[in-house]
Amino acid sequence: MIIDVSSDNVTQPTAEMREAMRQAEVHGFGVPNDKIIDQLEELAADITGKEDAILMPTGTQANLVAILSQTEPYQEVIVGPDSHIYEQELGGVGAIAGVMIKTWASPGIPSASILQETVQPSYRFPTIASPKPTLVCLENSHNASGGTLISVGKMRELCRVAREAVPKIHLDGARIFNAAASAQTTVRDLSEGADTIMFSLDKCLSAPFGAMLCGPTETIARARRLRRMLGGYIRKAAILAAAGLIALEKMTQRVVEDNSRAASIAARLIAIEGLIVDPYPVPTNLIMINLSTLGVDPQVFAEGLKENYGIASHVYGRYMVRFAVHRHIGLKEENYIASAVEEWVGRTINESGSDHEVDRQER
Repeated sequence: MIIDVSSDNVTQPTAEMREAMRQAEVHGFGVPNDKIIDQLEELAADITGKEDAILMPTGTQANLVAILSQTEPYQEVIVGPDSHIYEQELGGVGAIAGVMIKTWASPGIPSASILQETVQPSYRFPTIASPKPTLVCLENSHNASGGTLISVGKMRELCRVAREAVPKIHLDGARIFNAAASAQTTVRDLSEGADTIMFSLDKCLSAPFGAMLCGPTETIARARRLRRMLGGYIRKAAILAAAGLIALEKMTQRVVEDNSRAASIAARLIAIEGLIVDPYPVPTNLIMINLSTLGVDPQVFAEGLKENYGIASHVYGRYMVRFAVHRHIGLKEENYIASAVEEWVGRTINESGSDHEVDRQER
């Protein structure tokens, strides 16, 4: 048996989702409206406080369409250096949208001063030849920073600073429900300052497919055409939308359990000698294990966890291994993960010590 914490997109659809998919009435080409898809899109728009919404096949395509629908080629799009859009989406915004990408100076969620210098750089003397900053992309929760969240107050501050120089803001909210649960607020409040927001249906919400892109009516109308251009229009999508509708109706409130479980696991991992959890306390449902003090390659560490203990994790960067907690991780899995990691760290330290002793003797 594999305990998979490599991502929260490994969640399985619930029995109710599977039954709804089985019963869904599907339509082919030429049917302008589909009741289930309409319901899903209306609910997503209502949850985020936006005028309209569109069902997208993936979060990556939703981000790309959000950028395409709010920019023109040659314009400047400002993102984080370790954002999912910049690091994990194969450069689609440059290759397909034709925009210029600019990143702020440091990883993670920017401070107001860092963002201000990025959108209004002190070195720039605006001329007809200067880049035209058009869109700022924020991420909440922030994946590469271990699920760090942008609070409502921080979001308002960043949006205020951005809009001093940039007309549009997009929010990559793949895990926005985890962020909202941690901040004890609503998705609507967290996304209030953004023109558009994307969120995933297939992570902690457990749907088998999809993401929602929400925003102004005019922007979403353009997004529908762009989705078609990119091959993202799916016939008979009601089967998939039926599961997404249940995800939004019944799964959004339970993600607080995933955040709580992640906090509990992290508290046990932080007690293991030589192991660093960063950030700690964990903000949402992601746990970043920093192996720099152990001197262990994260790929070796992750492979050992899987081969020896059946725990699948995700290597992240030069020193980090990530655990993503979801609804299939209960107390039994928590106990097993904590004990397995403690044992594996002990074995790793002992083996590393033995290697150092051999090296010393050989010298």
